Amino acid sequence: MRKVGIVASLSTVIDARLILNEGEERKVRSEDLVHIHNRNGNEILAVCRTAVGSNENLSVGGFSPGIAYARLGKHPSSAKEYYAFMLDVLGDVNSGTLEQNKTVLAPGSDVELYEDSDNPMSRLGTSGGSVGYYKDHPKWMVPMNANFIPYHIGVFATTGAGKSLLTRHQIVPFLQKGGYDVLIIDWKGSDYAPFANSKFTMADLALDDENVADYLRAAMNDFGYYVSSYIERNPMRSALEEVTLQREWRTQQTPAELRKYIEKEVTKKIAEEHTKQGAADPDYYGKQYIARFKKSLAKVSDKDIANVMGNTEPKAIIEKLRKEHFVAIDVSAGLKEMKLSVFLTIAKYLRQMMQEKQELKIALVIDEGPQYCPFMPRGLESKTSDTISDLCALGRSYKLSIVILSQGMAGDIGINAAVRRNLNTLFIGKIHPLDLEEAKRLLAQGRIDEKSLTMLPEGDFYLTGKMNPSPVPLLIHFDLPEEVD
Repeated sequence: MRKVGIVASLSTVIDARLILNEGEERKVRSEDLVHIHNRNGNEILAVCRTAVGSNENLSVGGFSPGIAYARLGKHPSSAKEYYAFMLDVLGDVNSGTLEQNKTVLAPGSDVELYEDSDNPMSRLGTSGGSVGYYKDHPKWMVPMNANFIPYHIGVFATTGAGKSLLTRHQIVPFLQKGGYDVLIIDWKGSDYAPFANSKFTMADLALDDENVADYLRAAMNDFGYYVSSYIERNPMRSALEEVTLQREWRTQQTPAELRKYIEKEVTKKIAEEHTKQGAADPDYYGKQYIARFKKSLAKVSDKDIANVMGNTEPKAIIEKLRKEHFVAIDVSAGLKEMKLSVFLTIAKYLRQMMQEKQELKIALVIDEGPQYCPFMPRGLESKTSDTISDLCALGRSYKLSIVILSQGMAGDIGINAAVRRNLNTLFIGKIHPLDLEEAKRLLAQGRIDEKSLTMLPEGDFYLTGKMNPSPVPLLIHFDLPEEVD
């Protein structure tokens, strides 16, 4: 370490300003870690945050000789020039490990810069593994507290910032090192499924009975309705749900046979509902519903029908997960509601396991979070949002970790607030400008300029929350492989 400056006035127990020695402004950078020899008797670890350069001769509040020099293209005296950083205190390291600082920082205390060979990460506690390394220092592996894995994880960044790569190359190995088997629901089918130890497709999975009707209804484009009241309440939907819950449809061997069976049974139930006693045929409305249902079913491909004919139960997937430790479910071959139905089938079984008091030690990774739990959920999204919140609440006790990836945090581009508040460890990379306010709230423990979050390079993420060994956010980095996120 080398001395780079001293603590300025108006310091507190949690922050201070660092006045740099002359020439150090060219060497000390934002996010550098420093050591404060507090003149009040203890040793402090801190991080450089926002910076300011000041020269009274160049103040633009009024005319001065310095301004006159500047107008002539000359440089005024630098006698009244200084550079300063705002410091966030990580904690007291008097004992060799990080503890809460309760002693006010004395102005004039010497500040030293940690250089690459010093590695202050050893002061942050025993490592339960790491995700990336401290920014600009590949040898400084940030120790993570694996005890908080079941308190759930959120990964937020815009497209191309490295969310999927961070998850696949850093978070998944960290979870596995912590003893967790990782089950990923791959929305696009290309980010994780090709690299998993084993994978399943939508056509493999035996959907839960109550989700089959939602799947088929979505495949039939809600029978051509666009008004929510007609989508939710109509004889075709009721008849379809009744037929699927009877389970006899599972005896059909081919998509053609299943199509024929569904058409026959659903139209039969619609006819029964709309045929008055003593009449031979359905009434006008019954005939219209039957015609609409047949027309909608005809538009469904055999491939979509085959997706409900899988026979792999969630129990078999979990058994495979126990053996392979990293399993992906490729849900790319289907509409949104179909994908949500797959998630609900898996989620129902996981919830059943927890209700039976089983300790899971499973991490469920949900890619494209806003598709499952958007800011304003509608239709099936409301069910998946409530289910994720329920899994989070139970997971803390039964060691189920929910990991959600999202391009946005809040509002129209983000995830539901009830879900977001269950994520107690966050990785925040480059964000959309619409998320500035939410990022400011989530990173409130640190003096981070939230505008800088819109300019973070690929592979840079602020770590904050339960698994962070520091009480303030830390900027970590991982080296992106030669892939496109």
